[in-house]
Amino acid sequence: MFIIIEWHLLQSDDAPKLVYLFGLALFVMTAWRFIMIAQFESWYARGPARWREIFIFSGLMHAAIWSVYIVYRLITMPEEPMMLLGILYTSAIAAGGTFVYSLYDKTVRIYLAVLLGPLAIFYLAFQSGPVNLAVGIGVIVTYFYLVGTGARMAELVWSFLSSNHEYKLRLSAFEQAQEASTVQNKTNRRFIRQLLHRVKNPLNGLLGVIGMISVDDNDVENQGMLNIAKRSGYSMLDLITDLEAFIEQRDQSSVPESTVFNLRKTLENALAEMGVKAHEKGRELSYLYQPDVPERIEADPQWISNAFRRMLDFTIDMADQGEITVKIGAQSSHQNELLILNFYFLNSDFDQHDLLAAIERQLDVLPEDEDVADQLTLMVATAQFKALGAQLSTSSKDDLHKISVELPITSTSQQASSFKPAKYMAGKSILLIDLSPQNERSLLAEFTSWNMEVAVWTLDELMQIDTDIETDYVFINVPVDDKKAISQIERINILVARFGGKSHYVLYASELQRKLLDQLTTNFIFVEKPVARDQLLEALREVDEVPVEVPEIAQYRCENSKVLVAEDNLLNQKVVLKLLEQVGVQVDTCVNGEEAVELFEKGQYSFVLMDYQMPRMSGLEATKAIRLLEKEADQHVPIVVMTSEQSAEIERECLTAGVDDFLITPLQYEDLVQVMQRWLG
Repeated sequence: MFIIIEWHLLQSDDAPKLVYLFGLALFVMTAWRFIMIAQFESWYARGPARWREIFIFSGLMHAAIWSVYIVYRLITMPEEPMMLLGILYTSAIAAGGTFVYSLYDKTVRIYLAVLLGPLAIFYLAFQSGPVNLAVGIGVIVTYFYLVGTGARMAELVWSFLSSNHEYKLRLSAFEQAQEASTVQNKTNRRFIRQLLHRVKNPLNGLLGVIGMISVDDNDVENQGMLNIAKRSGYSMLDLITDLEAFIEQRDQSSVPESTVFNLRKTLENALAEMGVKAHEKGRELSYLYQPDVPERIEADPQWISNAFRRMLDFTIDMADQGEITVKIGAQSSHQNELLILNFYFLNSDFDQHDLLAAIERQLDVLPEDEDVADQLTLMVATAQFKALGAQLSTSSKDDLHKISVELPITSTSQQASSFKPAKYMAGKSILLIDLSPQNERSLLAEFTSWNMEVAVWTLDELMQIDTDIETDYVFINVPVDDKKAISQIERINILVARFGGKSHYVLYASELQRKLLDQLTTNFIFVEKPVARDQLLEALREVDEVPVEVPEIAQYRCENSKVLVAEDNLLNQKVVLKLLEQVGVQVDTCVNGEEAVELFEKGQYSFVLMDYQMPRMSGLEATKAIRLLEKEADQHVPIVVMTSEQSAEIERECLTAGVDDFLITPLQYEDLVQVMQRWLG
């Protein structure tokens, strides 16, 4: 291009043929270098060093041809202004070459010497005059300036490449360590899950045995002790479940799934079950349930129940005095509905900062210098509530602490309740004695809503009056402290004569106090606190001798059915057999999936109970094999899986394998009968 411009600007005769030979040589060199760049991947793959050497050599040849050309034209046309443009263009080429070869300091020096050396020699050795001398010195200064610039660029580039390489090495090492840590964590989680499962199996069997014994034992004291043993076992199961939930919440391996359920029964059942733990610690547990809370909502009942129980568990563990209160309310707006849960407890050593830190703590980042074992239950409950979309807050006033949960809910259009107390209780009178402030508010509101006449007294007030008191029910709260309870029972025996003959006595006490209540000289009905609304109505109907129909579950028989039970834990197997005996079915048993398939192929079964995890062949593998046999025989036998874990993943896995239904262990007689009624009629 420069040669073409030169010919055009000179507007003279044809340039010497040697000029066009230079032009052809420069064009060939340029084309060669472009081809090398275009074919970089294939040429570089043959040998990086060889490609680099050839590319650098071509650059040097290119610079040499150009330099010789410029000197040749300066000799042939020394006064032509066009040559000044050539010298400036040579400086530009030198700057570009310095950048291209800046990684290699020696190459830059040679390249610039080849390109600028002939010009410097020409002006200093073959030309005279101050102007030519200045041009020659300028070329030399340019050489040294560009060499210095190239050296600085080389230092910067090599420093960057070195840092980048080191960064990549560190990143690679970090990724490898992270991958190794992930694999190790998965292995640890799998090991912990297997270990917890092995602990839960015998514990489920033990609870099953206790439940089986409690069905046959009618002794009141034994029943009380069995209930305590059962709840202790369930407390151990809760601890194991806490650990499993901690792992799930930390790793976010499960998510809540919505279904329609009865919110009130779910929360009241949780409160009733946690009451015994509170009483064991000498604490009262009471709750206020506002009437505007929707009866049925759409959410995940298992997640809500678990989070609610764990929050109760934490408050019971932390309370070192007084009463533990739960307030359950609702708040509605045009945008959303909120379930408001407030947990109150007294603790003199716990401050709001500790509560706030616990509910804000991430499960995957636990402090090494702080003991947070006592906050495990709270952290898991918090994580579960947050997974449901809840907002949590805390407040404290002196020793009184409050944890508030605002949980978004969706109430269903089916809010009709089967609870109709007015049919039995309207117009009846009840006397509430020695209730704690919160229990008094709750029960007073409840009985009033039943259209009952309610009066509130204390035993001290009753001891001071002489007149008889006419009332249908006498509802007496018994303190959880045994010494106070004994003193109160003595005074109750004195006051019994003051009430009319039609009065019925309801003792509101702890399961732990059943034996103490034997000291009462009058008949009474025992109500364990905190009592759910349905249980309270049932107790009053019972004490009033209102006929209660025998549940269908208690009468259920299924003598003409043959059941196959596949369970590898012999203790659990015996529990299932005992429960099935009460139904009257014929039972065959086995201890693994292979035996289950063999027995099914030989026998005629109308129902199959299959353990989820068994040796040699799991329950799901056995189910798949049985379904293949049924396909050939054109039949379908209900298969129900027994598992201690309930999750959406397990349900999908079971349904895919051909399972019809699920039973959660430890088995309850009512649950077993309901499933059999569903599939056998």
